[in-house]
Amino acid sequence: MPLGVLLPMVVLGIMGLALLIRVLRPTPPLRFSSPEVARNIWDRRNPDDPACDVQLDAAESAALITTRTGAGLLWSMGADPVARRFQSRCVCVETRTGLVVKTGDFTAPKIRLVLPDRDVRRRWCQILEGQ
Repeated sequence: MPLGVLLPMVVLGIMGLALLIRVLRPTPPLRFSSPEVARNIWDRRNPDDPACDVQLDAAESAALITTRTGAGLLWSMGADPVARRFQSRCVCVETRTGLVVKTGDFTAPKIRLVLPDRDVRRRWCQILEGQ
């Protein structure tokens, strides 16, 4: 098969598969249906620093975790949870719909959280920036 035919077929085939996966969404995004679910996930990922308090965001896609050693965040990235303990100070920036947490960590420099309630945003900022 000539390269002029093969190359477009491969590129269009890959684009078609990516579009099909995006449209069908075979794996729904992870939701923390209750604080206990988030606590269990956090404790499995951080057995040496168990959760003392758990607060969920409005979209049930993130949780603020308070431990004996400080605060951390648990959020969903697709179907998988990501747990992050903050060893250093982070900076919170309020938006209209929530918070942007700037961590200073190159693996997760910004975390966007959906927090429509202004009081909840302020409370989360105080906890996260109080490191």
